[in-house]
Amino acid sequence: MSFHQILSLLWPLLIDQLFLQLINLVNTGMIASYGPEAISAVSIVSALNNFVTNLFVAIATGCAVVVAQYYGRREYRSASEAAAQAVTSSFLITILISTALYLFADPLITLLLGEAEQLTQEYGRTFLIGNAVSFPFFAVTQTVMSALRGSGNTKASVFFSTGLNVANVLGNVLWLNIFPLGVYGLSVAAVASRAIFSVLAVLYLLNPHSSLHASPKSFFTINLSQQRSILFVAVPSALEQIFFHGGRIVTQVFVVGFGTMSTTANAIAMNFNGVLQISGAAISAAIVTIAGQCIGMGNTGEARRYIRLSTFMGSAACALTSLICVPLLHPFLIFYHLPPEAYRLAYVTCIMLLVGTPLTWSVSFVTPSGLRAGGDAVYTSIMSLICMWGVRVGLGYLFGVTLGFGLYGIWAAMFSEWAVRGVIFLARARGDRWCRHKVIQD
Repeated sequence: MSFHQILSLLWPLLIDQLFLQLINLVNTGMIASYGPEAISAVSIVSALNNFVTNLFVAIATGCAVVVAQYYGRREYRSASEAAAQAVTSSFLITILISTALYLFADPLITLLLGEAEQLTQEYGRTFLIGNAVSFPFFAVTQTVMSALRGSGNTKASVFFSTGLNVANVLGNVLWLNIFPLGVYGLSVAAVASRAIFSVLAVLYLLNPHSSLHASPKSFFTINLSQQRSILFVAVPSALEQIFFHGGRIVTQVFVVGFGTMSTTANAIAMNFNGVLQISGAAISAAIVTIAGQCIGMGNTGEARRYIRLSTFMGSAACALTSLICVPLLHPFLIFYHLPPEAYRLAYVTCIMLLVGTPLTWSVSFVTPSGLRAGGDAVYTSIMSLICMWGVRVGLGYLFGVTLGFGLYGIWAAMFSEWAVRGVIFLARARGDRWCRHKVIQD
C-alpha cells in the first residue's frame, strides 16, 4: 500500500475518533447537570453496555478482517456477501442479548449498584433498559461500518459514525435541555439515533453504487463458508470481550465501594482516557485493514512491517496527545462542575493517565489488532483474558481494596496490565505463528 493510500485510510478514522470522544464529553457534561448520582449511574451501567456492545463489535471485527482479506485477493463480490452475512448474524444475536437484559434488568442493577443510593439505582435501570432496546440497531450500524473499513472505504464509515453521534447529541440536547427528561431522555435519544442510522447503513449496502454492494437475498441466505470465516475471528474475540469486560465490571464494582465521589471521578477519568486515545484508536482500526489486505495478498512481510510501524506511531501519537492535554486538564475538569473531593480524585487520576497511556497503551492494543488481521484471534484473546483477570483484577483488589489506595490503585493496576499485555504481544509479533492461520477459503 502506498503512503497516500494509508493516509487516505487513516485521516477519516482520526476524525471519527475525535468526534466520538468530543461527543462523549458533551453528553457527560449535559448529564452532569442532574448531579453526581446521574453521572455515577450512567458510568457504571456504561461498563455493562460496553461489555454487551463489544460482543457484536467482535462480530464486526471478524467481518472487517474477512472483508479486508477478500479485498486483498480482489474478490469483491465475496467481500460484499461477507458484510451482509455479518449484519444478519449480529442483528439476530443482539436481539437475544437485548431480550435477556430487559428480563434481568433488576438483578443486574442490584449487582452493579447494590451499595449505591436509591436514586442512582433508578437512573441506572432506566439507562440500562433504554440501551437494551437500542442494541440491535447499533449492532447493524457497527457491522456495516467495520465492513466499510475492511474494504478501505473509511470515508463512508466516518459518515455513519459521525452522523450517528451528532444525531445522538442533538437528541440529548432536545431531551435533556429543552424537554428535561434526565436519564430517560438520554435513552430516548440513543434509541432514535441508532434506529435511524441502522436503516441508512443497510440501504447503503443495498445501493448498487456503493463500494460493498450486497443483494437483498444475501441478508436472508445463510452462507456457512462465509459465517465460518467471520466466526473464526469473531468467536475468540467475543469470548475475550465477555471475560475482559467482565473483569472491567468487577473493577467498577470495586470503585462503587469507594463511594459516589470516587465513582464520579472514575467516570470523568474514563472520558479523559478516551481523549488521550483518539489518535491511537484510529491507528488501531487502520492496521486491521492494512495488515488484513496485506495478508490477503500473501505479503506477510509487509503486514509485519506495518504492525511494527503502527505500534510506534500509536505510542508517539498518544505521547503527543498527552502533551497537548496537560494545560487543558484543569479546564476539562471545571467543565463538569465537580465537588471538591471528586475534583481532587479525578485530577490525580488524569495525571496518572498522562504518564501511563503513552508508555503502555499502543503495545497493548495496536499490536494485537494487527495480529487479529492475520487471524490470530485465539492467542490474542487468551492472553488478554489472562492479563485482565490475573493482573488488572488481582492487582486492582490488592492495590485498591487491600492496601487502601482506592481509585488510584485501580488505575495503577490497569497500567500494569497494559504493560504485561504489551510485552506478550510484541513477542508474538516477532514470530511467524500469528500469520499462518487460514481465515478465508480458497
